[in-house]
Amino acid sequence: MKLITSESMQKLEKRLVESYRIPTQLLMENAGRNIVEWIVGISAEKSWNQVAVVCGPGNNGGDGMVIARHLNLRYPSLPITIFLLGNPEKLKNDTALNYEICRRIGFSIQQVFPGNPPHFDPGTLIIDSIFGTGLSKNVEGVFREVIDAINEAKESLIVAVDVPSGIDATWGKIMGTAVKAHHTITLGIMKRGLVVAPAREYCGKIHLVDIGIPFDREKESIPQEGLLITPEFIRPFLPEKPFLCNKINAGVVMVVAGSPAMTGAGLLTCQAAYRSGAGMVIWATSPQLAPLVKTSIPEVVSTVLSSNGKNTQWKYLPHHAEEINKAIIQRKCRSLAIGPGLGSSPATRYFIERIIEKSPVRGVIDADALNAIATHREFWKNRLPGWILTPHEGEMGRLLQCSASSIAENRIAASCALSQYFGCTTVLKGPGTIVVSPEGEIAINPTGNSDLATAGSGDVLTGIIASLLAQGKSSFISAVTGVFLHGLAADLYQKKSHQLLASDIVTYLPYAIKVVKNCEYRLPIVDGD
Repeated sequence: MKLITSESMQKLEKRLVESYRIPTQLLMENAGRNIVEWIVGISAEKSWNQVAVVCGPGNNGGDGMVIARHLNLRYPSLPITIFLLGNPEKLKNDTALNYEICRRIGFSIQQVFPGNPPHFDPGTLIIDSIFGTGLSKNVEGVFREVIDAINEAKESLIVAVDVPSGIDATWGKIMGTAVKAHHTITLGIMKRGLVVAPAREYCGKIHLVDIGIPFDREKESIPQEGLLITPEFIRPFLPEKPFLCNKINAGVVMVVAGSPAMTGAGLLTCQAAYRSGAGMVIWATSPQLAPLVKTSIPEVVSTVLSSNGKNTQWKYLPHHAEEINKAIIQRKCRSLAIGPGLGSSPATRYFIERIIEKSPVRGVIDADALNAIATHREFWKNRLPGWILTPHEGEMGRLLQCSASSIAENRIAASCALSQYFGCTTVLKGPGTIVVSPEGEIAINPTGNSDLATAGSGDVLTGIIASLLAQGKSSFISAVTGVFLHGLAADLYQKKSHQLLASDIVTYLPYAIKVVKNCEYRLPIVDGD
């Protein structure tokens, strides 16, 4: 599903309105009427005693006034109050017209002044029509007061028109404060900022409605400034072994992960790689851990590395890098998964850098390997094409030399900056995981839930993406498909049980692949075309 920025949406609407000579009054009427049709459709979901339509001074406020009119036609006995944030004498164009219509009909219209925000009784349907997509500065004054009042409303149903007021619909930032809606009814085309954290938490369930512009005729001219990953998009890239296939051409993955204190990291990475379709998974490990590998995952092939000499505590050391890279060639590996559970000693960091620099294949860089890259980030500038980096916000902060909180404020911009700096594909993990290619392609993942915040979850994702890469998919497609399946496996598990473990994600991976392949899955956060 195409995603668009606020700026592009405004330009596109203006161009198509002029091209097709569609009156803007008609568009506002279509928007309001179709939103009411949707509200009528969910009326059984939650009853309400009254309606409060909170209108700003711009076009979004005009949409709200149209909604008030059509709700009145549907429910003539239902009390409806319009709360206007602005001077009615300064309203312009279509908004001014609809205000006058509402005034003549005799609606209760209350102008809201600073220091006196409205109070919403329990059982109120609240329509948020304060700001649309054009918000460019932090919310202040009476607008902030009203938004806070909406969020404090008890036992009410909050429906946001186009975007929850206070959200930057391009970047997904919260502009000081924002309405926390139960439903967001967005108009025409999906806005990019709605499906990425932190904005995603404020949107509730998102519904896409038509406003009368023939966007379907303009598919080629609509800019794709992001992609919401859908089952339809990833279906062609699912693991598939043809009839004439063997374990080598099915894809061989080399795993460099784990340590005596973190053996589970390597085990999870290997299991996930197999469950995602790899024909063979090889774990480069120590003489001490090799027996554990064979008993835990008999399918995994061990490449036993040399000893550490006099060191009693085995760990990856610089001289192992050459051994692993030789094994990659000998075993015909097509991808490398490196980082989970390796440790952070200076010798280990040096080993990581040596293996990545000289590796004959590309792969996934995660966890401790990311921190090794961050230590000498200038060296790696523009030197990681073909590689996939999978940081969380803390690791991203170290890679970009900024705070995790600044990453959280604008996850899209941070992901783009990382891909541009290193020349890599970036996977910024977290709610609404973001994938960005070196060319600037942006994809947002809609699957997954908070249960993924568990130890080992990232190790599983590393194995999935490395497996898809070994099967011949591009770095960007491997990452996009991998994050979708990873999140979907967690969603499927949540429907049956709670307290997700990372190993449960591995178990449910085949089911995730199956429901996508059989067209049995629909996105839970978006309704509409």
